[in-house]
Amino acid sequence: MLFRSLCYKQSSMEQWRKNLYITWFTQILSLTGFGFMLPFIPLYIQELGVTSTTELRLWVGLLTAAPSLLLGIMAPIWGILADRWGRKTMMLRAMAAGSLIVGLMGLAKNVETVLLLRICQGLFTGTVTASATLVASGTPRNRLSYALGFLSSSTFIGFSFGPFIGGMLAEFLGFKATFFIGSLIIFTGFIMVLLVTKEITIVEPEHDKKTTTFSLKAMLIRPFPILFLLIFLVRFSRMLAVPFIPLYIQELRQSMQGISAITGIISALAGLATALSGLTIVRLGDKYNRLFLIAIFLGLGSIFSLPIFFTHGLVYFTIFYLAAIFFVGAIEPLMQAFLSANIHPGNRGVILGLHASAGSFGCFLSP
Repeated sequence: MLFRSLCYKQSSMEQWRKNLYITWFTQILSLTGFGFMLPFIPLYIQELGVTSTTELRLWVGLLTAAPSLLLGIMAPIWGILADRWGRKTMMLRAMAAGSLIVGLMGLAKNVETVLLLRICQGLFTGTVTASATLVASGTPRNRLSYALGFLSSSTFIGFSFGPFIGGMLAEFLGFKATFFIGSLIIFTGFIMVLLVTKEITIVEPEHDKKTTTFSLKAMLIRPFPILFLLIFLVRFSRMLAVPFIPLYIQELRQSMQGISAITGIISALAGLATALSGLTIVRLGDKYNRLFLIAIFLGLGSIFSLPIFFTHGLVYFTIFYLAAIFFVGAIEPLMQAFLSANIHPGNRGVILGLHASAGSFGCFLSP
């Protein structure tokens, strides 16, 4: 009996690594597929018949905001279902829905259909939260920071590659073909999750007394409400500046020439900085107090942000902006690791769902 227990524990330890690496790769595929559409949504809307400038802005705003709002509403619900029906099941649900929805966008005949599909995307996808829940539920408590930090890098790698590759493909193959390729990429990730990952839940008795069983009353006890507010503010502040970066670069250069290319490069570097943060400094959370590290990285992010207001020149802006992004990029996976470590493994789906919900509302309100 003891031998069987030791073999199961060793097998679980090996499986959590396999789950992490496969989920990391499939998340890159998933977010690359979703990101394909981002560069040309305004152009696609015009191809579908919306030509008025006022109407175009309205539709772009609706199509951008709808998924974030609905993801915020649905994330806790999918989290509860993940705890009941299985985290792998929810991961497969999110990726299958994503593949189908992106593919159907390529068949849309009018902008109303695209909006309906974007609403469905918010309702039925959410691969980022699903993947974090799958990884967190099967990762040893003392490796949560490493695992969730490593996983977070996939989000920004995918969002960096997706728009770049999607924009290039749309230029040469057209919008509809690009949607179909994005759908196929997401479906490839779905097949990998289905065949390779294996859901496990690691419950460590020595830490069980330190964890909280989920309840609405427990969520009102510090530091849970503070962390939910903090992720809202972090997402809100990060998204707040993004639409104005091209205008700021234009102001610095006093010219329109090359702004799109420079903005694209800075966006890619910001994604790389966040990914590096997840791969490096986040793992400090497995050795040191995670809340203390969150406070330190928030402070460093603020310190490196301040010179942007007082310095002039594209080089200085880029250096300080990327430095701030690097430290702020560590905050979210550290919060996920803290929440996962302090909630019972059977409730990690709902707690990460609430965390994602707060962040999604920040993304929705910021633009």
